[in-house]
Amino acid sequence: MLDKILNHFSGLTSIDFNIFDVDLKDFQDYSRTFCHSCPKKCDYNNLHLYGCYESSRLDNKYIYYCPMELVFISIPIFSDYNILKNGLIAGPILMGEMPEDSNNISLPYLETSKVNDLTEILSALFSTREPETHTESSNDFISAVYKELELLPDHETYPLEIEKKLQSAIINGNSDRAREYLNKLLGEIFFRSKGDFNIIKTRALELLVLLSRSAIDAGADSEQIFYLNNSYIREVDKYDTLEKLSFWLSSAINKFISYVFEFGDLKHSLTLHKIIGYIKSNYMNKITLDEMARHVYLSKSHLSKIFNEEMNMSFSSFVNKVRIDNSKQLLLDSSLSIADIANMCGFEDQSYFTKQFKIATGFSPKKFREKHGAI
Repeated sequence: MLDKILNHFSGLTSIDFNIFDVDLKDFQDYSRTFCHSCPKKCDYNNLHLYGCYESSRLDNKYIYYCPMELVFISIPIFSDYNILKNGLIAGPILMGEMPEDSNNISLPYLETSKVNDLTEILSALFSTREPETHTESSNDFISAVYKELELLPDHETYPLEIEKKLQSAIINGNSDRAREYLNKLLGEIFFRSKGDFNIIKTRALELLVLLSRSAIDAGADSEQIFYLNNSYIREVDKYDTLEKLSFWLSSAINKFISYVFEFGDLKHSLTLHKIIGYIKSNYMNKITLDEMARHVYLSKSHLSKIFNEEMNMSFSSFVNKVRIDNSKQLLLDSSLSIADIANMCGFEDQSYFTKQFKIATGFSPKKFREKHGAI
């Protein structure tokens, strides 16, 4: 039924709609996806896995760019246990000029406002819960916990030394060893609690806090991790059986480990694409660091730090650069006054525009127009 509906959406919009399997970290039918044959040959698996995770974290929708500077939309699809199962991925969508290395591929084009409209519609229609089916990864997770149970020594003391080893494994980037220690600790939590489910929940939350702190120490974004932790604290009371709690913990653990080990600099790259795309689409309006920080869910200081490190210029300098670049084209039209061009490109007044233009080009707008021969 879902495939049939998505085929109708694709026919209506000319946009590809595909289902991304979070456990497999790939599309369910990758043979028909743009990413499988994309000339860029990027790590699309982690790109879309990240998109799925972010959409489940941020209001059930997420818009992001790929390395080809093409736009994708991710909508989360959950299981009954509130575990992210799949992601509906819409795209690629061209939002702006065609990238130079796209080999003239014909792609659907939407204005920024239309992409936002489509995202809201998809979220309302498809971000729903489906009947639970136990995934292979969840079963593997439970089996690993039971295997660790068989190896537990006969003692009642909680092994704090394993927690320290877990922290060290996460900080050092050893994901396999981290999962091994996690299984040991979960075995202790589940089977040393004497059946008291309230104790199990409390200890599980303590473990999640430990994971989050270790993830931040390993380089994960603190705001992102704290947001995840807050959502987990609100969710834990929903689970009333050991099985449900186990599946939930499995999903949480996979997210923490992915944010540390697998995504790396991907978040910064996607955030920068989102910022740059927003600026290029809205340069004619007032753009503040506060507004931009809210748009990409970062603090002002963190956004400013990322931008300076990755772009080698300040946020405001880049906004001015985009505005100056666009003003150059407008200056070739002699029917437009310099004051009008300043206003059309987002500058508060003509004198400030003239000052910034001369700093950037070495010419005043008037001299630039004369030099390049306005039509």
